[in-house]
Amino acid sequence: MVCNETIKYFKGRYILKTDLECTPCIIRQTLNTLKVYDCDDKISGKVIREVLKKLQKIDYNKSPAYNSNMAYHTFSQITGIDDPYHDVKIKYNKGVMKLYPRLVEIVKNSTDRLYAAAKIAITGNVIDFGAHLSRGRTLNLENVIGEITKISIAHDDFHIFADDLKNAGKIFYIADNAGEIVFDRIFINQIIKAGKRVILAVKSGPIINDATIDDAMQVKLDSLVKIIETGNNCIGINFELASEEFLKEFESADIIISKGQGNYETLDEIEGKNIFFLLKAKCKKIAHELGVKYLDIVFKQSKYYR
Repeated sequence: MVCNETIKYFKGRYILKTDLECTPCIIRQTLNTLKVYDCDDKISGKVIREVLKKLQKIDYNKSPAYNSNMAYHTFSQITGIDDPYHDVKIKYNKGVMKLYPRLVEIVKNSTDRLYAAAKIAITGNVIDFGAHLSRGRTLNLENVIGEITKISIAHDDFHIFADDLKNAGKIFYIADNAGEIVFDRIFINQIIKAGKRVILAVKSGPIINDATIDDAMQVKLDSLVKIIETGNNCIGINFELASEEFLKEFESADIIISKGQGNYETLDEIEGKNIFFLLKAKCKKIAHELGVKYLDIVFKQSKYYR
């Protein structure tokens, strides 16, 4: 049983609040999902009208990730489609797995294998598998390799991570997207080789193209680490709906690795936990919060830990 202090520690605090500039993004996310599933005009109009109605009642004191959930849940309620990105996720898991041997070679040929693996993991977030996908689009594997070799990290706390890792026992790795988790597998493998235990957290149900346990098993992460679920299908982390197991592993971890913007939006307010955020700043609001430029990438330790 997770103690009441743990629940109180997380509940209801959002430093990254929603503002008016977030509302067009929520509408855009709705449109993207309608396009991915190729919905007709009648269904699309019904979904958009309902989202616009609900936007009038959102709580701007909560995070953008929290409020974005509404768009996807509304889509599912109206269409009856729980996982519109299902086929896309399978396609990109398979596509990136074809790249896996070459990713392994990049690490093997590097002077600092842990850092090379970390950069590969961040590259997985640079390539946005879900935001602008349409059926029939394919993944250019050569572009992926090129992205890894030229990647530049605007805010790089890797040296702090590497130093903290020496004295850490358990690492809690919070995944982001399907496809991207193949890149995570490279980084996780190097952490394990450093003698550390890794617990991987994925969503309990479909939301956008976020990784679920099915995705993790498809790319064989179950043979490498213990996989647990968040307890919900919300963007980022919703501690009020989190499973007891998730809260326990989060609380007891020595280091937490948080992938992607949604997880950053919902974890940045946490005090006293050694969290490292690996992401691309995909909106100007988040870039400002991170102290970087729009579309920059970061490997950043939580400002509330030290």
